[in-house]
Amino acid sequence: MAPNDDYAPPFQSKYFSAEMMSKYEPLAEAITKVEETGGMDDSVFESFEKHWAKFMDFSWCSQWDGKKYDVVFYGVSGYTGYLMMEYLRKNALPNKKQDFSLAFAGRSPTKVAEMRDREFAGTEYANTPILTASFDDVVSIIDMVKSAHVIVNCAGPYMLTEGEVLIDACVWCKTDYVDISVELPWSMRIQELHKYALEAGVMVVPSCAGNAYSDLGVMMLARKIQEDYGESLRSAVCYCSGGGTASGPSGGTLRTRAALASEGDAMRSDVFALGGFIPQVDRNGFKIVDVQQGTGFVTPKTREEDRDIHMTKVTEDRKLGVWRAPYVNAFFDTRVVRRSNMLMADHANRPYGMALNFMEYAMLPPEAAAAARQGEDETGKAIGHYGLTLEQEEEQLGGKPYKEGQGPSSDDLSRAWSGFFFSGESESGNQLMCSFIGCDRYWETARVAIEMALTLRFERSSLAFSGGVLTPSVAGGTPLIQRLVSSGVKFKMGSWHEPSERSSPGLLH
Repeated sequence: MAPNDDYAPPFQSKYFSAEMMSKYEPLAEAITKVEETGGMDDSVFESFEKHWAKFMDFSWCSQWDGKKYDVVFYGVSGYTGYLMMEYLRKNALPNKKQDFSLAFAGRSPTKVAEMRDREFAGTEYANTPILTASFDDVVSIIDMVKSAHVIVNCAGPYMLTEGEVLIDACVWCKTDYVDISVELPWSMRIQELHKYALEAGVMVVPSCAGNAYSDLGVMMLARKIQEDYGESLRSAVCYCSGGGTASGPSGGTLRTRAALASEGDAMRSDVFALGGFIPQVDRNGFKIVDVQQGTGFVTPKTREEDRDIHMTKVTEDRKLGVWRAPYVNAFFDTRVVRRSNMLMADHANRPYGMALNFMEYAMLPPEAAAAARQGEDETGKAIGHYGLTLEQEEEQLGGKPYKEGQGPSSDDLSRAWSGFFFSGESESGNQLMCSFIGCDRYWETARVAIEMALTLRFERSSLAFSGGVLTPSVAGGTPLIQRLVSSGVKFKMGSWHEPSERSSPGLLH
């Protein structure tokens, strides 16, 4: 995506505005006097510089008490907040790999306090600090961002918020940022902040959710194929599956689905919406282009193999003996992987593959495979990790969907597992497989987000990249994989986990 020269960073637009400057009366008065004297009065200009310095470092308005927390979790009064606190309580905090300080934040400190008290009463974290911040109060955002080394933003649906104000404030204040979005419109919006984050050396890592294993798995395949064969990854496929007791969608998930549905298909039409375009070429190596009739406008043609339509049908992967169907997150996950490939090429000169093709599907369970044989090549409904369509997932709730801010309990999540099964092929045809097995997708969202935040905080010196709007694999790399495995995720290189190994790793580690 080409930079937009007319783009105005959102936080900077809000803060460096005439309205904001007018609230700092000494600065407003100093500006007026400078204009009246034409900047020729040294004492007047000195007064202006003094107040401008205070405006630039926020000291005129900031209520920040000087404390710096390792991680601040924003927007944790609802179901996602519950998941984050459960993971902290049951996994991240007891592990004691390293001590870290934390705080919670939100628009309503009372609601955040209720969640904290419910989760941490009687523990050493019962008095975890609570900060107040809101996107429409830029000063509160400044105070929160200045108080953190890493911000984890849980306030979604992201596309319905002004979350980019928070990201831009993080860039300005040199604070790393993580979120759990799985929303293409949001991911496209924040790409504009990439060059600012890159220049500032700030890591902005959206999409650290339970589906991030798609991105991480392709990274692991590309590295191993390069290591074993000295070749690039030419193609990769991910099959998503799960088992155990499946939970229904949370209220927040239902709201996000509704928001995405309202966007229609236009935004999803570009398979390289997040970057990484690979053009179709003819046998002589020349790009094949489309020419717009009447204007002569020329655009390189997308390769047939990369088109989304290939992920919309029920088909058999005859090479692997797998029956596959459309997967609920496939359109999003494939674009994230393509962005990872682009970032590795642009900033490290190490793309996964110059001609990489990546596809993602739901792996049909055995009982569905027989029925699939009757409807091969037919367009199918999108399926989630447990072999159910979105409608079937909602039917599981018996006509009583979770309200916004509610969802399955962690005990319910402990009885389910989610798996990502990868197969890759090098340029000369060498094949490789690997797989991840984790808990329910909601629990894995909390795991990935928190372990990414801790990676950014404590493994910064060992990371390959230092800034930009990145992806989980590009930002976290090997240190993130090591943290995930150490926390309980099962990973296998060289083959897939056997059916007997496909079970929940459990919540406690």
